[in-house]
This record gives sequence, C-alpha cells and structure tokens, in this order.
Amino acid sequence: MNNTEKIKACADNAENSAEAPRGFFVRLKKRFCSLSTSSRIQLVAAVIITVAAIISAPTLAWFAKQKEMSVSAKINSPATLEIKSGGPKDNEQDIINFELSNIDTEDKSYKSYIDSSTGDKYYYKDYVFCIKGQAISSYDLQFAHTTNIPFKYEIYRAVQDDTLLDNDPRMILYESKDKSVTQKYKLARVKVVDGTVQTNNEGGVIYEDYSTPIDGAYVNKDTGERILANNSLQSRSYSGGDSIQSYAQPLYWLKRNITVYPQESSQAGFTHSYVLRVSWQMPDSEGEGYDRENINAVQNNKETDMIYITAAVS
Repeated sequence: MNNTEKIKACADNAENSAEAPRGFFVRLKKRFCSLSTSSRIQLVAAVIITVAAIISAPTLAWFAKQKEMSVSAKINSPATLEIKSGGPKDNEQDIINFELSNIDTEDKSYKSYIDSSTGDKYYYKDYVFCIKGQAISSYDLQFAHTTNIPFKYEIYRAVQDDTLLDNDPRMILYESKDKSVTQKYKLARVKVVDGTVQTNNEGGVIYEDYSTPIDGAYVNKDTGERILANNSLQSRSYSGGDSIQSYAQPLYWLKRNITVYPQESSQAGFTHSYVLRVSWQMPDSEGEGYDRENINAVQNNKETDMIYITAAVS
C-alpha cells in the first residue's frame, strides 16, 4: 500500500466509524491524517518542542530571577557600623567598657602638655574606642557632650602596637573595667603618599605616627570664652517649652566622610581605632587655690557630664 492508499484508508476509517466523535477533534484528526508521513513527524516534533519551551520558559525565568537577586544582594549588601571599646584585634570589648569616671583633676601625675597657641598647661587622660564596619567606603563620626565640667575633648586616630615599651611616651594603654583585658595603642594614621595607601610586603597597611587631632568641628559652639553650646540645635535635644540650663545644652562635634580605604578592609570588615583625649586646666599653675579669672579651670566636684559617640554611613 502506497502513501496515497494509506491516507485514503485513514480518511475512510474516520468517516465510516459511526462511533467516532464529531467536531473539532475529528477535523483535527482528518487534517493530521491528510499529511505526509514526514510532515506528521515534523508536526509531532514541533508540538513536543513547543510544550517543552512552555514548561522551561518559567523555569529559566525563575533561575534568571534568582541569579539577578543574588547579584543584587552582593552589590547592595547592608552596610554595618558598630562602636566598641578598645581591646585586642578582632576581640574589641563592648562599648560598656568605655567609661570616663574617676578623673582626679587635682592629680598632677597625669600626662600633660603646653598649648602652643595660648601657653596654657593641660593635664589629660586618654580613652580608646573603635569603629567597626563592613561594606562602606566612608562614614561620619559625631561626638556630643554636656558642659557642666569645662573639659577639653579631642579625638585622634590610633592603631594597636604591641611592640611599644611601657616607658614609651607614645604608648596609650587600654584596660577593661575589670582590668582583665589590656591593649597597647599609639596615635597614628594610614600612610598615604600622592593619594596611594602605602602597604608592606605582606599587603598590610603602613601607619605613620600622627599626633594631630581629627579636623572635625563643633557645629553649635557659643562664641564666648566659656565652653558652651548655643541654642541653634536646642530643638533637637529638648521640647520647645523646656527651660534649659546652659551647661545641660549638648555641644555637637562632627567629622564627615572619614575614608575607609580598600586596603584596610578584609572579609571580616574594617576597624578604625580612636583615642578620645580629655584635657583640663588646673585652677592655677601651682594647682593651689582657684583662679576665678580662668573660667575654664576645673576643680574636683560632684558635677556630671554626659557624652555620646555615634557613627553613620556617609
């Protein structure tokens, strides 16, 4: 039987079958039977491919979406910042260990310096804290404090250095509250030459001694001689109808856009160490009596100040 006879027999069977359903499927079957063998094979293959495409398209789209989400997650992973106290590398203590109590302002055994611009002698005590973070290129550092006690506050960059001798004047010792954890620091900054961060043979960042405070600035300091805040930011701290004692008005210091160099970061993130230097003047050069002309001189008393340190992604 040739192809023509096969097609004719198929058509006859479809027409002569009394029980065969009528309508669309009968016409479809007749149309299918009218095709040559090669055309039928091509049609069946096309149907299979079409069905496979319909099934695979949503699947491929789902995989593509997951890949897109994965890439987006890597690019837009959330930046993190936290403030800690001092301590060994990657084991810095909780910020609860950062405490400015027990400063005896009449004790002359503290380290001291002479202010080159005024000739005034200051005694000081250093406190270590650090900023740790991930996935950021810069951040802002803010320091706020009340002014009951006329302390002078300065913030310096620092770095851990276990090679420092105990009698090295550069050595700043961090001790936890229970004195169980200690760590040596010195004032230093990342060494940058012509815009390039300097690294050692192992790829580690090179730091250079640098004893200049960070060049942040108070944003609401009064212009008078006494260290006080003006009222420009009062509404951010107190309700409008509050009566504010001048020394309870917080002073806000701000340094914007502190750079986090790629060479400082590892898979675990970065750590920037800082020293908060609290300085004060004795009532007079001999530490006896009280010089009422020096309104920024400090005596031991029961006054209390509050300080706040915050960091935010730039």
